[in-house]
Amino acid sequence: MIKKYISEKEYPTCFSKLCGLRTRIAKALPIKSGRSILDLGTGYGYFAIEVAKLRRNVKIIGIDISEIDILNAERNVTDQNLSSRIQAVKMDATKLNFRDESFDMVVNFLGLEDIFMTRGKTGLQKTFYEIKRALKPKGYFCFVVMPPEDMETEAQKIEVALFSYISDATWLSKNEYVAMLRKAGFEIVRIKSFYTRKQLSPDLAQKEIKFAIENAAKIYAKKPRSFEDAWKRFGTKITRYGLGHYSKVALMIAKKIE
Repeated sequence: MIKKYISEKEYPTCFSKLCGLRTRIAKALPIKSGRSILDLGTGYGYFAIEVAKLRRNVKIIGIDISEIDILNAERNVTDQNLSSRIQAVKMDATKLNFRDESFDMVVNFLGLEDIFMTRGKTGLQKTFYEIKRALKPKGYFCFVVMPPEDMETEAQKIEVALFSYISDATWLSKNEYVAMLRKAGFEIVRIKSFYTRKQLSPDLAQKEIKFAIENAAKIYAKKPRSFEDAWKRFGTKITRYGLGHYSKVALMIAKKIE
């Protein structure tokens, strides 16, 4: 596999761009015209914005438990002149404040690990039940994850293990997600891999780790491990292999079972 290191110049905007990854995944979603979409764990609203750009007649509500993220999402949506079609709301994914069968589709882009971090596996399962309740008949739940068994390079494997170690931001295996989906009343339609093949140098990896630790404490009120602990455990491997930066992800598309 070809590996590409992110430069110092690229790094500040790397997550917001992700080499067009969000656009490619948005194009793969089974969205029909005039649909209503819930973007679960919207963060800064980047994925909702990409979906809205590709599907001009959809309406999107993006929710997140973080008030800071919601404020940033609102700012980004306004900057893109999409306020008429995207609404950002502070809400707990385990307690969706929507009526039954409100949405045609629920999406999540790299956010399930944060739900796991704050609510554990039980909370994630509860979220899946809530998603099914909020979906219309035959509605889709489409989410992007980084299953550990899918990681191909050492840098990718380190990334998944590192952030779980820091703050319990944990990715589950595909089989675990499938089992939880079936328990909640979904069937898997498709699983597809997408790549950016990007990774961080040891210097940038240190910045990313410190940023993740700061965010876990500030946004999610978690008490993460210290940078010193994380670097002691993973620093040697990162120095040798680099640190993956969303270089491989999996889109899982599930459909509500009637």
